[in-house]
Formats: sequence, C-alpha cells, structure tokens
Amino acid sequence: MTHALWLRRTSTENNTDPETLDIPLITTRDKQGVMEVSFQHANPYSGHESVLVRLSGGVTDQTACILFDSGTDVDIDGLLEDDEYLTAIVLTHAHLDHYATLGTNLRDGAPVYTSEPTAAILDTVLTEAATNYDISNVDAVVDALEPISDWTTVLGDIEIRPVPAGHTPGAAGFLIRFDDGGETRTMLATGDWTQRSAAGFSGLPTTLSPDAVFLTGATNEEFESDLTAAVETILERVQAGSTVLVTASGLAGVHIAALLAELDTVDIDPPSLSITGHAAKLYETLGYDHPTVTSVPTFDDPDAILEPGAVTIAGPEVPVEGSAAKFYDCVQDDPGATLVQLTSGSVSPVESAGCTVDHFQYSNHPPEAAVDDLVEDLAPRQVVIMHQSGPALSRYKDRYDSFVWATTDRDEYKIYEDGTWVAPPWVNDRVARRLRSQQYGNGSSLGSFIASEGALPDVERSEISLEAEGLDVSSLRTQFRQSAPELSKSKSATQYSDSPVEGENSDDIEHVNEIESRLSRLEAALTDRDDPGSKTHQVRVVDAGDGSLFLRLCNPDDVDQSLNHGDTVTIRLQNTPD
Repeated sequence: MTHALWLRRTSTENNTDPETLDIPLITTRDKQGVMEVSFQHANPYSGHESVLVRLSGGVTDQTACILFDSGTDVDIDGLLEDDEYLTAIVLTHAHLDHYATLGTNLRDGAPVYTSEPTAAILDTVLTEAATNYDISNVDAVVDALEPISDWTTVLGDIEIRPVPAGHTPGAAGFLIRFDDGGETRTMLATGDWTQRSAAGFSGLPTTLSPDAVFLTGATNEEFESDLTAAVETILERVQAGSTVLVTASGLAGVHIAALLAELDTVDIDPPSLSITGHAAKLYETLGYDHPTVTSVPTFDDPDAILEPGAVTIAGPEVPVEGSAAKFYDCVQDDPGATLVQLTSGSVSPVESAGCTVDHFQYSNHPPEAAVDDLVEDLAPRQVVIMHQSGPALSRYKDRYDSFVWATTDRDEYKIYEDGTWVAPPWVNDRVARRLRSQQYGNGSSLGSFIASEGALPDVERSEISLEAEGLDVSSLRTQFRQSAPELSKSKSATQYSDSPVEGENSDDIEHVNEIESRLSRLEAALTDRDDPGSKTHQVRVVDAGDGSLFLRLCNPDDVDQSLNHGDTVTIRLQNTPD
C-alpha cells in the first residue's frame, strides 16, 4: 500500500479566482524497497544526445527524474508521468544541440547542474544564441544554474559529480552514484567527449570504473588531421602576408585562438591574432590571456582590426551573419586575403570568393577505436549508446562484454533492479549468463575509486600541450620551425655574422641571417647539383597588390595552368645568363 504527503497551494495569479493545486512532497511505501534505475531517450529522432534517467527507492522512495542535456525536440512534459516531478537537469557543455530546449523544460524548481566553466559562460552563450535560434527563458535558466565541482546531492542518497570530457572548453561528463542496501553503484553520462584536451581542458579519464555508461558514440576519424591542416593553412597564409579571417563558432574560436597562441612552445612563431565578438567574450570569461592575442568583444570598424600577415577570428562558423559577416564584407573581394572556415558539418560553407577560400570540418569527437578502448578500460556492466542513429548506432550492438542498449525509441528501459544490472529484453538467458560471468569475473569494482576521491580530476583549465590537443606537432615544426630567433636564445647575434657596422641593430642582423639561411635551404631544395635545370616544383601564386606577384612553394597537387591568385602551377628553374 502506498501513502503520500500532499501540500495544498492556493494561487491568485493575475487577479483570477483562487486555484488550488495539490503537489505531492514525499511518497513512501509500507515496506521500503531497493533502488531501481531506468532510462528513456528524450530525443531519439533528433540529436539523440539527451536522456531522462529515473532512480527510485532508497530513503524516500521518491523517484528522482534527472534529464541529462536538453537538446532539440526534448519535451520533458511529454516524458514525465502526471505524478512525476523533474528533479534536475544536467548540462554537459555549452553547445546548441545540448541546450536548445533548456528554457522550455524548466519546471518543478529543478536546478540546472553543470561544470563551473560552463556555468560561467552560459549567460553569454544563451544570449548570443537567442539572436539566431529559438532560445527562450535565458534569465530563468541562468537563475536555475548551480555550478558544481564536487559530489553534490541531488535527492536522498543520489549524488552527481563532473569529470573532464575534452571535446570543447568546459565540457564535462557526470558521475552518478547511489547507495543500495549498503552497496555503492555508479553510472557515468559522458556527454560529448574525447580523450584529447580542448584548449587546456583535459579529456575524459579512463581510470573510472562505473557500473553503467551513457556513452556518446559519435566519432570522427579525421579531426586531428583536419585541425592540423587548418593550422598549417593559417600559418602559410600569414607568412605569405595575407589578411587571414578565421570564422568559427564561439568555443571553436576560443580553441583555435588558444592553439595558435601556444605555437611558441614548439618553436614556431605564433601569428598576431585578434579574437572578436562572441568568441572574445568567451575567451575572456574562461580566463585566457596570451601576449599575441588581442581580445575585441565589441568593435565599430572591422577594417581597423584586419591586418595583412595577421589572423582575425570571428563568428559564426560561416560568414553570412554576425561579426563574421562584417569582416567578410571587407575581405571577400580582396585577392590578398584568405577566409578559413571551421565548420561543424551541419552548415554549408562559402565555396568561392575574390579572396582565397578554405574550409575544414571542426567536429571534435574521438575515432572509433578510442570508443572501443574507453569501454574496455571502464569495463561497465551496461552501455547505453547516445548521439548516434542508423548504421552508426547499429555498429555498437553486441560489440562489448557489456549489455549494450542501442535503441532509437522513447520507451522506458529498466537497467537495474533487485540489486542486479538487468539484461536487455532481446538478450537471451544464455548470453546474459555469459556476459555476467565475464563482467563479475574481471573483478571490476568502483569501491577503490569512490574511496579515493582525490583521484578524480576536476573540470578546470591547465597548461596547453599541443600534442595532447591532437595537433601533428612534428609536421608543423618541419614547415614552420623558428630558425635564427630560436638559435638566438643561446647564442649572440655576432656568432652568425661579421662584426656589426656602426649603428646596426643586433635584431636587424639576426633577421638578415635568417633570410640568408632560408635562401640557402631553398637553393639546396630547388636545384639538382648534377643538372640544375632538371627539377620541377609546384608553387602558389600570391597577389600581394601594387603590381607584385609572388610564387610560394607548396606540396604537389593538381595543377591548373592559370595565374590567378591562389592557383597552383608547375615551374621549371633554369640557368640564365648573368
């Protein structure tokens, strides 16, 4: 038999007749039961990144209904029963596909838990998004925010804690732990994740041992190569004296700015860089401060910011609106300028203009092998796949020594009851027994990790390692490594030149020596000692204006025999009379 304590509240809002609302406070049972856990996908036909987790039983027997992320098409009213109440919303990171419906799903006084860095930027992020998307109740969401960094009680014995997740600055996965008859059980909701760092925010740790994982299965095999190619292109165009405009979403702009600013840690000269508009506000709020980066949150004259041989970062990712459009208007007809677009893949980039145009996909997810490695390291009993559909989702079925839930419906599935992690209904008893034998045979347990909370990393920014971010540092060094400036750190300028002429500056001497060194390397690379006229080379035509046309050496590529800015041609060097 079930009993309930009710609160009667009378409302006289808007000067109407009093309305009586009966709200259940605590539901109890004659006999206390054990914990039960179920999940329900909140938007399986849209982003499939949001999930409602229900935990019932324990001290009060009140069901805790926790929504992890509130993406496109999430309707919490349609998910909860009439006698259920939203306990909390947990936001893993500040990307639109994870917060799109936050404002419409606030109810029952539920707090919005998120990491401290994400909470710090969320007001700015939501306010900006509201100008272009159907984002509502920004003030109410900000009022409901509860940034957390340690174990936080949600209800009864149910606690949550953020852990780093890589992916984007401030992103977090969330551990959920509960007590069941003296036994501690723990689950992990990864959100979007990588094991790479993101602008100094470390990746998802593999030292956890959760019993169940709500795992984002989105993958990208090309992120590291795309990121490296984008940085290479930016540096090449800067060195050619081009005015470089980089368009990206706010947090992607912060990420690329931080990486470019840290190039000196691998002996590459960082470019002079301006980060503007929304991205600049996030850059400042997250505490970044680099000497080569100028932050310009607001501006009147984009021409005053754009500079030849320098980088300007603006958003959004395609320059059709916002700050990016203002800068693009200034460079699109300039043959000496370059547009580099970092796009998420969900938008169509600008394909051509009077300036040089490039675009690279910026989708920071792990390669498929990293997902497999993570599951092997975590060794969970349950794996619920998120953020995938169709064949990309089906590839995870029967893939691991865990019960894998790869579903695309809104049904509620129970995954824990009577002290046992439940097998999916489509798994037969023989397979279930085999999996349980493997799971419990490996001795995985969360006890030691829970008892040693110091082992859990915090969601906070630390020093940036370009290798940990996924950049191919070796390739970048080969192309862009400092020469004379690098050597001057340990040797004086006079070791590389004759005695200085009166009035000469040592910096000028070093610059001359650097040029001579580069010319020597070019001569060695461009000529064949036995047959100087036999080598062919590919170059890029760069129109520097004022009637000056330059040829910049580049890697072999398809050749178009025209001399327009940005085209690739093949040349043959030949000896000529003096």
